Amino acid sequence: MLRVHDWDRAWRTLPLVILGVASLIAVADPAAPPHDRAVTAALAAAVAVWHWWMVLAHPGWPERAPAPMAVYFAGLLALAWVLSSRHPVYGLLVIACFPTAFATLPGRYAYLGVAATTLVVMGGPAALLDSEGPWPVVSALTGAVLAAFIGWSIRALEAEVERRRAANRALEDANLRLARLGEENAELQGRLLAAARRTGVAGERGRLAREIHDTLAQGLAGIVMQLEAAEEAAGDADAVRRRLAVARDLARESLTEVRRSLDGLRPGPLAETKLPEALSALVSGWSAAHELPATLTVTGTARLLHPEVEVTVYRAVQEALANVARHAGAGKTGVTLSYMEDVVVADVRDDGEGFDPCGAGGAGFGLTAMRQRVVRLAGNVAVESAPGQGTAVSVTVPAIPAEAGREATWVSGTADAAACDW
Repeated sequence: MLRVHDWDRAWRTLPLVILGVASLIAVADPAAPPHDRAVTAALAAAVAVWHWWMVLAHPGWPERAPAPMAVYFAGLLALAWVLSSRHPVYGLLVIACFPTAFATLPGRYAYLGVAATTLVVMGGPAALLDSEGPWPVVSALTGAVLAAFIGWSIRALEAEVERRRAANRALEDANLRLARLGEENAELQGRLLAAARRTGVAGERGRLAREIHDTLAQGLAGIVMQLEAAEEAAGDADAVRRRLAVARDLARESLTEVRRSLDGLRPGPLAETKLPEALSALVSGWSAAHELPATLTVTGTARLLHPEVEVTVYRAVQEALANVARHAGAGKTGVTLSYMEDVVVADVRDDGEGFDPCGAGGAGFGLTAMRQRVVRLAGNVAVESAPGQGTAVSVTVPAIPAEAGREATWVSGTADAAACDW
């Protein structure tokens, strides 16, 4: 299928084709003297060189450079008129100037070229003025209008073809861009899936680490403390039996909690009871195990919350009490569970040695695991402590109702560690 520039090349080559055919006929005409045939051949060669140089050798001039093309067309028309006066076959070359005007002259200048060609076809202005009757003038005007219409039609067709080509190019570019976007999206999706897998693995590792810390590690730590206490009280049989019984109970509870954690279930104390009762059992059991006075105070109206919320509060209190037993050296401990309109708050306070939250030992794995749990629920953790002034740990999480079910989604929260980024 011919393209637009192929048609342009064909129209611009047309004068040379007609010139060659006409020259063969004129030179082979035996009626013309040899001298006239030589002059005609020389003029035809001049036309060929003129057309080649101005149009074919400089393809950027047509329809872009009005001045050179005006000079070219005037020269071509003059030489074609001279040749047609020497031999009538060159009248074909004059007629070929009609399409050549639209192929070489830019814009509206092509219609001036058509008018000039019409005058030459009719023998010039003088021939029109000397003609008898209106028919020569009518014929000239009719030929000019017909040539102009044909030229306009050709240009309109070329413009439509070019418009469609531009639309096709734009469509092809859009398709290429869409293909590239598809490849980029596929690559990005692959990266996101890989990142999601890595995040899922890291999250599951963190969950398992927290569960192990909150169950097995704390249970083992409690067992070790009871065994050390029993060793120190070796002379008191009742004290030894009491300590060993506590250690045995801790071991059983730890084993049960490990099994439940691995199964993804709620902690045992929360499986069949409400949070306040579970915390009451936790505090009283902790007090008995460590022989330290501890109290639980519940404020507000207790209500059933989402399992994730209750587990998080329970584990936070459990971790805070474990820290009191291991590090605080406290004489008494108080736990407060506050039900508010939008949040539930658990506070664990002791009168122990305290510590610097911003120091090197301010945040062990226990506090870090607590923070991770709470932040996952869009809650926050606050730790207030100073050497010799005891410690207060406050955990605040949204009071998400139990009706929210498993469809509840968590967002990132904050953790306030006494202005320390732990």
